[in-house]
Amino acid sequence: MLLLLTLALLAGATCRAQNIQGNNIGTYFYIVDEGKGEIKSIRIFYTGARLLKGIQLQFQNQWSDIQGGRSSRFEEFLMNDDEYVIKVLGSVGLCMNSLTFITNKGTEFSFGKKKGRPIAESGGPDQHLQTINGVYSHICLQGIGFKWTDNILRRPGEPVPTSGTAKGKEDSKDKKKEEQQEEEDDDDDVDDVHNNFEEWKDEKK
Repeated sequence: MLLLLTLALLAGATCRAQNIQGNNIGTYFYIVDEGKGEIKSIRIFYTGARLLKGIQLQFQNQWSDIQGGRSSRFEEFLMNDDEYVIKVLGSVGLCMNSLTFITNKGTEFSFGKKKGRPIAESGGPDQHLQTINGVYSHICLQGIGFKWTDNILRRPGEPVPTSGTAKGKEDSKDKKKEEQQEEEDDDDDVDDVHNNFEEWKDEKK
């Protein structure tokens, strides 16, 4: 039983590591986003040498916990309404040296110094950044990963918009019923005219 549990933990760590850009050795983190809305701001904390030390995300008006290390040296990237990250560039050496976030509005914001091995990731043409995971040590951020989601933006608690297809079908059915009713009414009118004509002919006789 203990062996199976150990293997399961190792497998989970391996799966997580496969999604990390940079170095995989260190303490794993995942910034929980469920039910908090879209990312509105990204905050990066620096070491004295301006390496990336910690990261924090703001979902609507709620800030996440700081992952990695806190520092008095930090920068923050605030996005406008209807703006979201569609691509991330960066560079890594022994630590994460830089990250550049690119939005659907064409805005680019860079953290750190661009040196070392380059990295690049995006979710595709119809996706945007949902949250971030990664690995850190007591010195800096070692590696980073990105979770992408479809471009259907909603505020927390906002109902999922329903497709108009069902309504369209109902409207079509209602319209068809009305047309059928009108045809029946027209037929009744024709019958009434015909009957009246026959009665008139009988009276003339």
